[in-house]
Amino acid sequence: MEGYTRLIASYQDLHYRYGIQTAVNAAFWWDASVERKPQQELELSLILKWRSPFNKENWERWGQPFG
Repeated sequence: MEGYTRLIASYQDLHYRYGIQTAVNAAFWWDASVERKPQQELELSLILKWRSPFNKENWERWGQPFG
């Protein structure tokens, strides 16, 4: 569990650094597809929507946070 605590702390720190409000929540979507491809497509669409500096898909925009 200690690794998750560090991961969340890093996530919050990055958002603070870029002046982005953040809230850490965990949820389960029981109706989510069990197929891998639709899950990945949904994940990517949410990453691109929220543009978090934490995700590598947005490093070009924000810079690589763990470089």
